[in-house]
Amino acid sequence: MTVEHLIGKSQGGYLKQIRAAVVTRFPELSPVAREKLSQRIDALNTVTACSFCNSTTSRDASPKTIPELLREVQGGVEEVVTYVSSELQVVLARKRKDVQWKLLSVKEAFQSEIHAKLAGSEG
Repeated sequence: MTVEHLIGKSQGGYLKQIRAAVVTRFPELSPVAREKLSQRIDALNTVTACSFCNSTTSRDASPKTIPELLREVQGGVEEVVTYVSSELQVVLARKRKDVQWKLLSVKEAFQSEIHAKLAGSEG
C-alpha cells in the first residue's frame, strides 16, 4: 500500500504547498490555526492505495488546484473545509472509476491467461 494525494504536488497538493495556500487565503488566522487547517486539508487530500492504483492515477490532473479550491469558496474555515472535502470526493470518485475498468481488464486477462493455464496443469 502507498499514500496517494488526490490532488498531487504539481497542483499544490502536498502539505508544504497547502500551508502556503492557507496563509494566502487566511492571513488573519494565527499560525496555530493555519497549521491545523493545513493538516485537515492534507488529511482530506490523502488516501491509501495499492501501488497499481497509485501509479495508474498518479498523472491524473485534477480540474482544480488546491490554491484554486481555497480561492473560489466564500466563508470561513468550516465552509472551506466542507467545500474542499466535497471537491476531493469528486476527484476520488473519478479516480476510482478510472481504476475500476483497468482492474477488471487485468482480472479478465488473469482469468483467461493465467488461471486457465494453472487449472489445466493440475491434471
